[in-house]
Amino acid sequence: MIALVLSSRPLQAKEYLPETASLHRRAPEKVEAMNVTTYEMLLERLQGYEPKIILVVTADMSESAYRWIPEVMNQTKADQTLYILPKSQNDQYHLQVVIEELAIESNWKGNISLLETNLTFQEVADQLTGFVNPKLSESNETEYEHDQEQSELSILLASNEMDDGRSGHVITITGPGSSGATTFTLYHFPFLAKLNPDKEFLIVDINDDKADLVETTGSHHQRLSYSKTAFQRKKLEDIDLKYHIPYKNLPNLKVISAVQDQHKWSPNEIVMFLEKVRKEFDVIIFDMGELTFTSNTKIRLMRESNEVITVVRPDSFSLNRTLQYMKVLERLPTKVIITHFDTSYVSKSEVEKYLGLPVLGVVPYERGLIPKQTTNDLLEPTKKMQKEFATYKWDLELIVATKKRGLFASVS
Repeated sequence: MIALVLSSRPLQAKEYLPETASLHRRAPEKVEAMNVTTYEMLLERLQGYEPKIILVVTADMSESAYRWIPEVMNQTKADQTLYILPKSQNDQYHLQVVIEELAIESNWKGNISLLETNLTFQEVADQLTGFVNPKLSESNETEYEHDQEQSELSILLASNEMDDGRSGHVITITGPGSSGATTFTLYHFPFLAKLNPDKEFLIVDINDDKADLVETTGSHHQRLSYSKTAFQRKKLEDIDLKYHIPYKNLPNLKVISAVQDQHKWSPNEIVMFLEKVRKEFDVIIFDMGELTFTSNTKIRLMRESNEVITVVRPDSFSLNRTLQYMKVLERLPTKVIITHFDTSYVSKSEVEKYLGLPVLGVVPYERGLIPKQTTNDLLEPTKKMQKEFATYKWDLELIVATKKRGLFASVS
């Protein structure tokens, strides 16, 4: 099996490759490295040798991604995979946007996988061979089906097909840093669960680093990663997820932690998780944390969501930060929640016009919004908040205010 590597450092190029690789569930084959130092040589060898693995180190690529990615992918076949190793997080985000735009209009036969940044030689080699740490499995027989596990952005971003039979409504909450996304989640969805006792709610904390929601609800010991082995085996019947019920008077609201786990999960495993919880819950909320697209899993999650809620503050930093991701957000079912809202400062229509996204509602500015002690305490919305919550129109049937008001969300 030939592995073609574009790198200006031939001696280091071999370090990226495994000794053997088992692609597409075939018998392991010895990997033979072929290094090139220029883009022109890459195209020439790609056509002449048809390597099964193509690895491009973008630090050594001088051509524009809008040019070289389609030129390479148009020469690939179904059994070939292009791996891209970005030089930085900014480069990774740029590549994700480029691949998304190109994949929608392209008919690539080969596969494409955008790797994470700052990977060691061994970590890159593990990605290319389909390595699974045996410590993650109860036995050494767990197989890693490479064509299922790899993050194929050309597939992830070009389609958004969901089974009509699924009942659970998936909402992903995100936003620029310090916009109040987690605070909004803690106030609003327990409030909805209280008003809708006949519906089951699940909150998944999938933050990159902060565990604010998990800390507040005391859900440290209910982790999604404990079921990693079952997901790798593709056996949903073996998965018995353990949820935490943070509030005794709300048995229909459960929480599970996936903090710092998103890089451990493949996009396909996230889809498996959604298939399972959609059958168990009516509303599934993901607190995704800060608005970044640093993992293919996050992108797949948002593509699979029924609604993507971007929580923003009405200030220049928060709004301009959101605009940086507009090429992706405008392709998703995105709506905006404005926190710290003060009518004397800005209007909903002004924010809506500035971002070009519909505003679902606002959270009014109030002092002392978060009590000093919040662990295991239900955060009760103020009267002003409840009044605003009653105006939200979710894309599913929910009671959004007290029975006295008799208000319901619209049905899409």
